Amino acid sequence: MSVFRPTVRVHDPDGREWEIYAYKLDIDLQLGDARLLRRAARAVKGTWLSAFRSLRSDRWTIEAICFVPRESYTWRTTREFKGQVLARVEGSLACGDVPTRLTNAMLVDWRRPR
Repeated sequence: MSVFRPTVRVHDPDGREWEIYAYKLDIDLQLGDARLLRRAARAVKGTWLSAFRSLRSDRWTIEAICFVPRESYTWRTTREFKGQVLARVEGSLACGDVPTRLTNAMLVDWRRPR
């Protein structure tokens, strides 16, 4: 599994393709985030510390991204429930629904262009 490749790809009933990523990092990898450049500059200094903290952390990030039209959702969960959350997000998106309330996961970000 890699943060640079989607864990799952799914199409919703409207034909839009969603890519679902699962990663375990302390730095945010939000695509299109204007603050990413500032965070990246700071993170380079603490890359090893972030990597070490990630290994000890039990926090997983699940992110669903649709590129056309641009839309993304991000949830946080633990290793224990990662598979369950991935399956629920995949199934919901395939049915045309975005699961904003999930058991054992918290929606932490939602982005849509204006």
